[in-house]
Amino acid sequence: MNRIVKMRDVRFDKSLFVNFRTRTVLDNLLCSYQGLPKGVNYMIIGDPGVGKTTIILDMLANIHAAQPAARILFISAEMNEIDLAVYVERFPKFSDLEILFVECGFDEDAHTWQLVSDTLNEGWDIVAIDSFYELQGIVKEEENVTNKRAESMLLSLIKQQNKAQNQRDVNTTFLTIQQVTKSGAFIGSNRLKHMITAMMELRLDNPKNIYSDRYVTFSKHRRGDVGVKLYYNLSTTGDVFFDEERYEQEQAIKRLQHNVRNELHNFADRFDQLFNTLNRQHNG
Repeated sequence: MNRIVKMRDVRFDKSLFVNFRTRTVLDNLLCSYQGLPKGVNYMIIGDPGVGKTTIILDMLANIHAAQPAARILFISAEMNEIDLAVYVERFPKFSDLEILFVECGFDEDAHTWQLVSDTLNEGWDIVAIDSFYELQGIVKEEENVTNKRAESMLLSLIKQQNKAQNQRDVNTTFLTIQQVTKSGAFIGSNRLKHMITAMMELRLDNPKNIYSDRYVTFSKHRRGDVGVKLYYNLSTTGDVFFDEERYEQEQAIKRLQHNVRNELHNFADRFDQLFNTLNRQHNG
């Protein structure tokens, strides 16, 4: 099969490039043209206790409220129903999300892999996995395969869903929380890293102080900017609070710095041109 193409010959439905919106300032970071794109894979990592699950559930709930027709699924491989009840008590809007709870089975009748495969084949617009590492471990144990094989099985399934190979023919977007080392480094193979459209990091200003300011940033982003910080806190009930004012101020400062740099470069170019002109006249 010839895989060589010219992009001018490739056709897509225009709706593929209409993003999902959270209706929060987070949309500015998710994509350069606002919102969460379709058919992409965003990996979420962060310091322990920084609120990875809460941020993702908040994103899903906000998208669900803004676009009720979107089919959204949260796959929980770390927490059970009792654990999630604590989140729902603080954030009631999470109660409307569809959740698939998967736990490692300790008998021969455990079929997590088939359950996940069949469920995803129904066709979902957005699927969040908490976490990829835990789900990979469950598949590894139940299917009696290597860690590498379990990862490959999951990545192949995700790729199929990205390309709309499901009953609804929708390009599924995945938000997958991933574990990190004690130093905060990403855990995963190079193949997993290459499949990621964007790496969302949730960090603390001071990693040694759990009470320090928290922020969202991207260290890899094919659809947006890297290094931009959006501060947030989880102290309120009902919604994650994103500090939009602080974000706008920092963006304004960066725009000013950018403009100043451009002015300095332009001034330097004009000076060089003038110097070269005078030098030619003198030598002439």
